[in-house]
Amino acid sequence: MKDNFENEMNQAMNKEREIPAKVRQSIEQSYDLIRVKSKKKKVSYIWKQAAAAACALFITGAVLSNEHVMAGVNEFFSFGDKGIEQAANQGFIQENTSAAADQNINIALSRYFSDKNKAGMSFELTFEDPSILVGAEEVTMDYRVKNGDGEYIAEFIPDTKALKGNNSHLFISDSRNPLMDKESGEIQYDVIGESHKGQIPALKGAVVEVESVNVFYGTNDMKKIDGKWKLAAADSNMLKENFSVQSVQYVMKDGTSAINVSKAEANPTSLNLIFSLEGEYEDENLFAHRMKMIDEDGNEYKAVSGFSMDRQTNKTIISTNFPVTSYNQSSKLTLIIEGIGEADLTRK
Repeated sequence: MKDNFENEMNQAMNKEREIPAKVRQSIEQSYDLIRVKSKKKKVSYIWKQAAAAACALFITGAVLSNEHVMAGVNEFFSFGDKGIEQAANQGFIQENTSAAADQNINIALSRYFSDKNKAGMSFELTFEDPSILVGAEEVTMDYRVKNGDGEYIAEFIPDTKALKGNNSHLFISDSRNPLMDKESGEIQYDVIGESHKGQIPALKGAVVEVESVNVFYGTNDMKKIDGKWKLAAADSNMLKENFSVQSVQYVMKDGTSAINVSKAEANPTSLNLIFSLEGEYEDENLFAHRMKMIDEDGNEYKAVSGFSMDRQTNKTIISTNFPVTSYNQSSKLTLIIEGIGEADLTRK
């Protein structure tokens, strides 16, 4: 259905002489809204993207320690992710001070954290003209993350914009506006994202290139403000130096399980798990709500942000993240997939 709509719209848009400028602009805006909304919907059901593979993104926070400030940080990262909350409690947060202004909007990248599995950002937007926010329900951005070596490790843009990098399997697992002061024009935009394969590269000389600010007034109305905002991010290596962050490896206890775990690596925000099963499974619901991890104390963890599934010849490979962090002291873990089997993991 979407392809038919796109073909019809492209045919109509090619008839430039027959379409008045105002009508053409209205069509473009409506189509852009459809694209953005479509992308937002895909994010909510990421576990249904069977071919989603290596993902890279990063997240923002603050290197702060006193109880009052840490309470504010935890409230900022109130996405319900226990792994991220534990990392925040351990001080795995970096404060950032980069800001840029364009189109009468000032955008600041205020905090971030990043490891191989999960990352996120907190942006603070200030509108010089607060009237733009009258009736607004949500504010988002189109942006790309470029590392110091020139590689685009994340591109969160609508389908109407061309990719600049080769990695197209990136996703935002959650985003929200915890603060929206319409009278003062101040907005906070928090983003959580991850790599299901644990392949987020270390940030070194990274820059966030914001291209558009999107103001949603409802399901059928959006204002897109195009501009150029470049925000520098502090190197994520500083986090490792400041907090002696280390990965923790787990291995299978024996090889008799129907589940073959090839990778189980815990980092500050989560445990990245990759395992395979014999046979090509077609029903993704077998894994969506049936996977869980249990530690030796009986604590249960679930992959709250979904998984990626890859089918090969007579084999199904699942990659996901569980909220078991490298700060956990667990020496044993058990992966359980209801109806399929269990796999015991021990800490190396």
